[in-house]
Amino acid sequence: MNVKYKHKPAMTFIGFSTSIRAEEGYQKCPEFWEQEYSRKYAHLWRTMKPETPVEAAILDNGIGMFAICDEKEGDFEYWIAGLYRGGDVPQGLKLYTFPEGDWAMFSTKGPLPGSLQALNTQVWQVWYPGEGQQYRGNGNAMLEVYSAGDMQSPDYECGIWVPVCRPAEEDGTAEIVSGMTLTGIL
Repeated sequence: MNVKYKHKPAMTFIGFSTSIRAEEGYQKCPEFWEQEYSRKYAHLWRTMKPETPVEAAILDNGIGMFAICDEKEGDFEYWIAGLYRGGDVPQGLKLYTFPEGDWAMFSTKGPLPGSLQALNTQVWQVWYPGEGQQYRGNGNAMLEVYSAGDMQSPDYECGIWVPVCRPAEEDGTAEIVSGMTLTGIL
């Protein structure tokens, strides 16, 4: 599996969330997207004319370009989010900040949700037990990163970013390896 490491500044996201039991993630996350995002805001993407403060925040901050998985005991808080660009936070939305740090970044191509779920399985069943365990986690949350385009295309690109603490080199500094990110994303 190909993984790239990159240092990122602090990032604040805006979005909305739900609690999902870990064992139901592959079923409940796509349902949350369908029920709480696609159905409610499909008209917004056709018209590009927000009618509410939440709709304005969705357009202004690109809500839907990211998802955050914040692990809790036995479940996780799953966010549909966008990169916060400032301004008011309408009722129903909230902010989430990742501190400055290093990230392990994985990408894949293929239709959603299958391609992202397969990548998630590889990250946690292949990368983490092997290479990933040498990195101390930097929090209990990770990012799903989505590109623009046809999410059912075999060429659709998306990714998973995991915050990590790189192992220290002998001189006490951490090595940062620059990597490619999804085109146009951060």
